[in-house]
Amino acid sequence: MNAEVGALLDLTGRTAVVTGAATGIGEGIAQLLASAGAHVVVADIDVSGATRVAGDVDGTALELDVTDAQACAAALSSVGERVDILVNNAGSYHDAGSILDQSVDSWRRAVDINLGGLFNCSKPVAARMVEQGDGGAIVNIASVDGVLPCLGTGYDSAKAGAIHFSRSLAVDLAPHGIRVNAISPGYVMVPTLERMHRGEIEYFWPKNPSTSGLMGPLMKGRSSAIPLGRGGQPVDIARAVLFLVSEASSYVTGQNLVVDGGWTLV
Repeated sequence: MNAEVGALLDLTGRTAVVTGAATGIGEGIAQLLASAGAHVVVADIDVSGATRVAGDVDGTALELDVTDAQACAAALSSVGERVDILVNNAGSYHDAGSILDQSVDSWRRAVDINLGGLFNCSKPVAARMVEQGDGGAIVNIASVDGVLPCLGTGYDSAKAGAIHFSRSLAVDLAPHGIRVNAISPGYVMVPTLERMHRGEIEYFWPKNPSTSGLMGPLMKGRSSAIPLGRGGQPVDIARAVLFLVSEASSYVTGQNLVVDGGWTLV
């Protein structure tokens, strides 16, 4: 391979913060960015999981609740000597279901985690990147549910907000050379879903849900007709992240990259 081509994906000397990286997609992102040479800060509310992943990638574990703005500001303003990359991956789809079943607290929780967390983490990191003076890259993990409604008003609305937040932040930070993009994963088999399918934990929607056009047949129909013929894996999303935080995408900002095997096409 031409050395210049290989250098496009080389993250040696850069520090990347990945939230929600104790498992699933976040863990896959942490592993691949570390393989590309980055020092990875594995941030998660699950301290033991973050410590395990940090050990695997020779990174740094950071306890972080993305819904706590003050905690995010304190932790992300001081972790490491610098921050070059932020991947806002932390999220939750556990507040899914019809609006007929959803409580106000459930709605707020879905928005606080999946949208509010992006602001809480991006603000202190953006301030550091501006002070550092040499740009940076932020990637927000949204969802295909922010493009096509599927899981519930709270989650779907928050993920749609994540996509537009990324566009707005991209324009906001462009004068500082900071690129901001979003990735919308499709159906990805992660440990939580595997445990649900095995019956080890309950599904995230109500046992006796109200009749709804969301979830159920709609979700199952799309997931069973993915054009590429398979569900995604965390590494599929991680590879897209690597592209968007590397020099290979140096002229890309404000975009939402859908990584779904064609899920949104059917």
